Amino acid sequence: MMLQRIAACLTCLACAVLHAAQPEQQPPANTQTPAATSPANTPSQPEAVTAPAPAQPVTVPAPAHADEFRSFTASDGSVVRYVLLEPEGYDPVRAWPTLLVLPPGDQSEEMVRRCLAMYWKAEAAKRGWVVVCPAAPAGKSFVDSGAGLVGELLDEVAKTVRSENGLVHLAGSSNGGRAAFRAALDAPGRYASLTGLPGVPPAASDYARLDRLKNVPTALLVGQGDNDYWVTESRRTSEQVRALGGECSLRVVPGQAHVLTLEPGELFDLLNLHRPAARAAQLARDAASKAIGLVLDDFHDAAAKADEERYFAHFAPGAVFLGTDPAERWTVEEFKEWSRPYFERETAWTYTAGRRSVGVSPDGASAWFDEDLQNAKLGLCRGTGALIRTDRGWRITQYNLTVPVPNDLMGKVVEMMRAGSGQ
Repeated sequence: MMLQRIAACLTCLACAVLHAAQPEQQPPANTQTPAATSPANTPSQPEAVTAPAPAQPVTVPAPAHADEFRSFTASDGSVVRYVLLEPEGYDPVRAWPTLLVLPPGDQSEEMVRRCLAMYWKAEAAKRGWVVVCPAAPAGKSFVDSGAGLVGELLDEVAKTVRSENGLVHLAGSSNGGRAAFRAALDAPGRYASLTGLPGVPPAASDYARLDRLKNVPTALLVGQGDNDYWVTESRRTSEQVRALGGECSLRVVPGQAHVLTLEPGELFDLLNLHRPAARAAQLARDAASKAIGLVLDDFHDAAAKADEERYFAHFAPGAVFLGTDPAERWTVEEFKEWSRPYFERETAWTYTAGRRSVGVSPDGASAWFDEDLQNAKLGLCRGTGALIRTDRGWRITQYNLTVPVPNDLMGKVVEMMRAGSGQ
């Protein structure tokens, strides 16, 4: 277990080395270091570990231009220095997408410069984002301060920056990712999204309140070759947030270790998914998908109860139904005529839906689906089709009922069909 703890500590040290053009500096004494966990050992307040310094520091290029630091004095007397990147044409009257980045390693000014240059600075300028990145005051850590210093920083920034919907996107890598989780858990109502590169809750008490992230879309990225602590805890975090009803994606990046080499454009594409317009569009698609599921459920239920009027009311004018027989291609009127004897019984036919996938067009005007169905006579069937949105709700424009044939049986089925048709 001690070896696992040392490995986790070394990872944080290596992260700082990879981001800095100088030998590794020890983090402040009160900066927490993650402890490796197992199913029998949930995260707790980490133990202090004395780790050997890396034998040969690895460096990345320094940023081309020094970033100008601003500062403010927090309520506890700490002086917080931070970089505020404003896009070209910045207008303080307008609301901007705003990203708060918490730096890795010892969270020094050097780490601020390095992480901005590595992921955020150039792409933010292209995309029109405001980016804020603070350095931890001497002797302090954003992991320990949680919403305290971070919240005061956001209040300070809000004096000159209007954020979209009054919310800020939050990101951090390694120690910064742990700090980002602590800040988001302390004040979830301030954030539009949370991104860890990697990042996980820093202590057991933080895992116990992951339900607070239910309305904060979260994305976790971790290198496949990172040590067990980061990979295991990233998976655990993602699973727990989703189990609690939250949204948390996990991407394990193949061929990479702790410090991720990512295209900045990919990160901003990810962030853009959680901006107001994109979120509203996604919520509309989710609502449409749910409504379509109800339509299809009622469609099948009407057939099972031989309710002819309710069944055919789900079709749009000009709709087509394709049955399992090659000759079964009907307009709604033709299908209604063919099926009349069936609807004169107690049950026309019964297909029970299982797995279902629904897609909705960007304009929300049309949709498509595929679903697995069970039928007493035909066994596993598949229904596919399309719908359009009308002033009376979603209506089916095409329904295609098929019986999937396993590839291993296809040759025999084709032979039987040819024999039956006399070919």
